[in-house]
Amino acid sequence: MRNAILLLALTSCTVAQVSGVGTSGSGASGGSTAAAASSASSSGGSGASTGSGSSSGGNASSSGSSGSTGGPTVSNWLGTNLAADLYFVDVSHQLNPFDTAAAQKDANGYPSSGVDGTSSTDIGFVLPSGTYTLVWTGNGSVSVSGIGQMGAVTVANGVSSAPVTITGTPGGFGHFLNLVIQNAAGQSVTNVQLLYPGYAPGTSQVFLPQFLALLTPFRALRFMDWLATNGSTISSFADHAESAQFGKSSAGQPLDLIVELVNETGKDAWVTIPEHADDAYVTSFADSLRDHLDFDRIAAARAAQGNTAPFQLLFEEANETWNQGFSAYATFLAIANANPSLYDGSYGGAYGPSWMGGNANLMKVGQVEGDRLARHAAIFRNELDAIGKGEVVAPVLSGWALGAAYTDVAMQFIATHHGDPGGIVSYVAVAPYFAPDDAQTGDLPTLFAGCTSAIASFDPVFADFQRLTAQYGVKMAAYEGGQSLTGTTHQQLKHLAQHDERMYEAYLAYFSSWKQHFGDALFMHFSLAGTPGVPENIFQYGYWGSIAGVNTDTSTCGDGLPTLAGSESLASVVQFCPKYRALREQVP
Repeated sequence: MRNAILLLALTSCTVAQVSGVGTSGSGASGGSTAAAASSASSSGGSGASTGSGSSSGGNASSSGSSGSTGGPTVSNWLGTNLAADLYFVDVSHQLNPFDTAAAQKDANGYPSSGVDGTSSTDIGFVLPSGTYTLVWTGNGSVSVSGIGQMGAVTVANGVSSAPVTITGTPGGFGHFLNLVIQNAAGQSVTNVQLLYPGYAPGTSQVFLPQFLALLTPFRALRFMDWLATNGSTISSFADHAESAQFGKSSAGQPLDLIVELVNETGKDAWVTIPEHADDAYVTSFADSLRDHLDFDRIAAARAAQGNTAPFQLLFEEANETWNQGFSAYATFLAIANANPSLYDGSYGGAYGPSWMGGNANLMKVGQVEGDRLARHAAIFRNELDAIGKGEVVAPVLSGWALGAAYTDVAMQFIATHHGDPGGIVSYVAVAPYFAPDDAQTGDLPTLFAGCTSAIASFDPVFADFQRLTAQYGVKMAAYEGGQSLTGTTHQQLKHLAQHDERMYEAYLAYFSSWKQHFGDALFMHFSLAGTPGVPENIFQYGYWGSIAGVNTDTSTCGDGLPTLAGSESLASVVQFCPKYRALREQVP
C-alpha cells in the first residue's frame, strides 16, 4: 500500500488558500496510528485553563450514543470522509503484500505451493501494544519477527493459530512487522488473518466497535481515501481489491468491505470513479453496488438511528479534478485536447473569479468532468433501475471553493450536450477549508482570530454558489471541509490548536456560516480520525482527523476543553477532542 501519510506532502495547502486548494485526500487511509491517545498524561499543562465552551461535551458515549432520548442519533446534514488509524478486526488488511513474484502467487496474493514469501510492513507507529492472534490454514511454515513475537501454535479443525505479542512504537517510522511463509514442495499457507487483541479465530466481527462508534453522528461516508482515488491507475473493474486477498492494495480498501460498512451502518455512501475508468468500468461498478448493497439492512439501520431520509448513493468523478497537484487534472486535460472541437475551454458565464473563467485548460477539464458525470449518471441510474432503486443515485459535480466558474462551465456543458443539469446532477460540491495566514500563527489568540477572519471570507463565494444552485435547481454540498492548518512554521502551536477550546468555537462559527448560506446542505468533514503515532514532523502536512485516533475515549474527550497558553506539552492535551465534539453536537 502507498504510505498515505507521506502523500500529504503532495496535498498540503498554504494557509492563504483557505478555500480548499490542494488539501483533498491528505488524510492517512489505513496508514495512521492507534497509539492510545487516551493514555496521555494530565488534562492540561501549565498555563491551561478551562474555556467558556468547556462544559460537558458528552453528547456521545464511547458506544456512539448521541445522548438524546428517543430522537435521532445521526445528523441530518453532516458526514465524514473516511480516514483513520484502525478500521478492521483483521489487521492483515493493513499489511503489505508478500514479496513473492507475481507469477508465483495465487489469485489472492499468497505464495503458491512450494514457494516462500515475506510481508514486511512499517506499522509499529500504527498498532497499539498487545496480544494479537495470527490465524491461517495450510501445511506450510509461518513465522513472525520485528515488532511481533509469535507464541505456540495451536491447530483445531484444520485452522492454525498462535498468539503474537506486538510492541507498538508510536513516534517513529522504521519499526516493521515481518510475516514469513515458508513452503516446502507440496506445502502452502492461505487465509491469513491477524486479529486485533480480544478477538478469537472464527470471529464474525469485521469492523472494530470503536471505529463504528465514531461513525455514529454522521449521515454519510465518503470513500475517496478508501478507494485510493488520488493518482489511481485503475482502468479495469477487475483490479478492485477484495477482502479474500492478502494485505493492502494500490486499489484501496476491499470493495466488499466498503459495501459491508454501508450495509452495517446504513449511512449514505459517497464513492468516486477512477480517472481512467471507461463506461464499461462504470457499468460494472454500478452493477456490483446494486448486487451487494443490502437495502433491507440499510433501511433497518437507518430506522434504528431515527434517520427518516431516503438512502443515497452519491458518486463523483475522481477527486478535485481542478487540482493540478493530482493526476486527474492531466488525465482529463489530455481527454479534452484529444477532442478540441468538443471541449474548447471557452467560458462566457457570469461567475468568477475572472482568472478562473479565463484559464482555457482549466475550463476544458471542467467540461470533461461535466461530460463524464452526465454519462456515468445515466449508467448508474440505468443499472440501479433494474431493481427499482434508480432514485438512490445522486451524482456530485465537485468544483473549486475559490469560485463558481469551474462548476458553471461543467453545468453549461451538460446543458448543451446532455439536457437539463437539474435532472442529471444532484449536488454541486466544494471543499471550503479554513485557516489563518501563516503570519497569524505565532500565538494561539492570533491564530484563532485568523480562523475567524478566514471563516468570514467565505461569504462572497458562498453567495455565488447560492445563486448557481438556484439557477440550475441542484443541491449544495461540501465534499470536504474543516480546519486546514499545515506547514512547519509554529508547528507546535498549530498542533496544540487542535486540542484547544477555541477550535471548538471556530467549528461552531464555521458550521453556522455554512448553514446560514445553505441550510442543512450535506457537509463532509475531512476527516474522521488522525494519526497519533506518526513522528511529529509529519503533522506539518495537516491535522486532519476530528479526533486523535480511533482508540480515543469519546466519552470524556469533549469535556473540560482547555484554553491553552501555547507552552503545554502535546502529551498533556492530546486527549481533548474539540473538533469531534463540535461534529457530534450536530445531531438534532
